[in-house]
Amino acid sequence: MSEQTKPKYGVLVQITSLVVALLMYTTSMTTPALSAIAAAFPDAAPETIKLISSIPSLMLCVFSLVSGWMTTKLSIKKCILIASGLIFIGILPAFFGGIQFVIFTRVVFGAGYGLIFPLASAVVTDLFEGAKKDTMMGWKSAIGALAGVVFQTLGGILTAYSWRFAFLGFLLVIPIVIMVLVFLPDNGVQAKKDGKAEGKFTTTLVICAAVGFLLNTVQFSFMQDMSFVITGDGLGEALDTANVLSTFTAFSFIAGLIYVLFAKLFKKFTPVVAILLVGIAFAVAVQAKTLPVLFVSAAIFGLGFGFTNPSLTLKAAASVTHPSKTPVAISIYVCATGIGQFLSAYVLKFITGTLNMTASRADWQVASIAIIAGCVVGFIALALTGKKQAQA
Repeated sequence: MSEQTKPKYGVLVQITSLVVALLMYTTSMTTPALSAIAAAFPDAAPETIKLISSIPSLMLCVFSLVSGWMTTKLSIKKCILIASGLIFIGILPAFFGGIQFVIFTRVVFGAGYGLIFPLASAVVTDLFEGAKKDTMMGWKSAIGALAGVVFQTLGGILTAYSWRFAFLGFLLVIPIVIMVLVFLPDNGVQAKKDGKAEGKFTTTLVICAAVGFLLNTVQFSFMQDMSFVITGDGLGEALDTANVLSTFTAFSFIAGLIYVLFAKLFKKFTPVVAILLVGIAFAVAVQAKTLPVLFVSAAIFGLGFGFTNPSLTLKAAASVTHPSKTPVAISIYVCATGIGQFLSAYVLKFITGTLNMTASRADWQVASIAIIAGCVVGFIALALTGKKQAQA
């Protein structure tokens, strides 16, 4: 469907397109159950238990690319339904099976998780255009921030009864599938419908994928290292860590709601300004001597994180010469971010080890310098591009 002929969809279609994003965060429901699962299977190695949470991230790297390929053969709606079916397989450990069976279902779930991640953005770019598309992408980011907290809390409540009950949270897939079946339009396969399959990727996609990979390689240290910094530096307890991270989530939610205003304000500089906020958050966190300052850094990080996701995704989506290639472009971008997340701890360990950095906030030091320096380069590149276009 061309940008000029997209119809105006009603509230139910808009809600359904956003609800699809909830499927991305179903993985957080089982996180609180890891210790209980380890207790239920004392003979299982710790590394095996950790696979329950790490397998979906690994599968994301592979199946996000498969997702893009699928959209060249099937409609986005059909792809979402297939992904939902694979995700729903995650419910089986609630009823039976040992640790090996749990791992197997996580592999199947991970395939669905990898498929749905780019599809949640592709369905928005497929149905909406202009300012409405920006608004919907911002709301998707906001819903994601809220869903992560709600699903993890739900998983904790269910785990209090039994570790198997945590997997019952996947029952939420059923109403989502019903909404998709009833309300989500099926726009067919773009290339087949238009009779044009000659879409190409531009250098913008390469830039988006590279930025997504590099940013995720360093920025996830903010969440991963927070508890070590707070307790290790004597700034607080475990509960304080949870509160700081909740602040990040709350401001990420706010950023998603106001993203369209942010994008209108900064225009082509939107991604760079968003990422700069992340870099500033790291710089503040590195210098924080008290817990309240860490709360400030978490708020800034939440805003930057919440603005960055939709801005880079939209840039990736627009980096094609024909709409039929949009889902594939988003898939490539998502794959790059997933690889960055997966390699984050290893890359930062190598950098800090090579530079002989041993402070508790060494990862954050690397992140702040790398991100802010990268933003300076980004500002200069965009400014020069603007001058060249004006002179042309």
